[in-house]
Amino acid sequence: MIKDTKTKLGTLEALHFLSAMVLLLTFFMPWVSWGGTMVEGYALATGDFFRISTSQFKLDNPFPQLSFSFYAFWLVPVLAVVSAAFVALKRKTVPFSYIAGAAALSLFSIYYLFTGVLVDLGVGKSVVSMLKPAAWIHMLAAALLIITAIPFKNWLPKIAWLIIGPVIAYAGFKFIEKKTMAETFAATEDVKADFTLDAGSLIKEFLQNDTAARNKYLEKVLVVNGKISKLELLADSSSTVSFADSTGSYAIFSLEKEQYKKIKELKDGDSVSMKAVCSGSMYSEILGSTAITFKRATFNSNK
Repeated sequence: MIKDTKTKLGTLEALHFLSAMVLLLTFFMPWVSWGGTMVEGYALATGDFFRISTSQFKLDNPFPQLSFSFYAFWLVPVLAVVSAAFVALKRKTVPFSYIAGAAALSLFSIYYLFTGVLVDLGVGKSVVSMLKPAAWIHMLAAALLIITAIPFKNWLPKIAWLIIGPVIAYAGFKFIEKKTMAETFAATEDVKADFTLDAGSLIKEFLQNDTAARNKYLEKVLVVNGKISKLELLADSSSTVSFADSTGSYAIFSLEKEQYKKIKELKDGDSVSMKAVCSGSMYSEILGSTAITFKRATFNSNK
């Protein structure tokens, strides 16, 4: 019995050491391909994550004043090394392995959720196809690091640490999304529009000169009239309305759940008038089309 227990503990310790080393290595490997641009796991900690998203897709960090907080993700490789060293020395790895694993799972969640936003905007076909094997391996290694943390017997904290990282990342992401992409539509209704035009003319302007169109319309309130090419009702009762032209380029409006009743009455092909704030544009090399994004969208009641 004693021999079996020692063998079991030796196996778990070996798994813990292995998961720590894998976590360390994969942190520095490419995690995702955004339109052909590789982004490494450490990119959020260095600031390259948002530098790439801004330069390539015009998606800025919504809270640049909090950029310093991303340095905390350097704890992943540092504490992975500490955990490996402690298990080699036959010492407890808690809480170092818990923190490293939770931070790694949180980091993976951020990459997954942000890549989902790019997919919605036409960059790539799916999150799964855009994420590289290193990201998935990193996620599994993080979970294994927590599960095999020493001492082995405390399962309740292990479960808690497996959950806490993704939960915090998801809650933070949804909070930012709420603040930046779907701010209260009532405020938009009360603001006078800077421009009124049809969807075809708007898309044509961006296709002819994206820089000039961005300078003209960015953060301006627009009334855009057109026929719905795609209506998407999301699980959380929020939704999007899109106007597309013959090239496949489109303007997409993010609406909040308060307008769910109105949207349910609509269908593809219906003519509608949208009022929203232009948040930029993004060209997809894969699709060969431009997406013009709008936030704080509402139906134009003055049409």
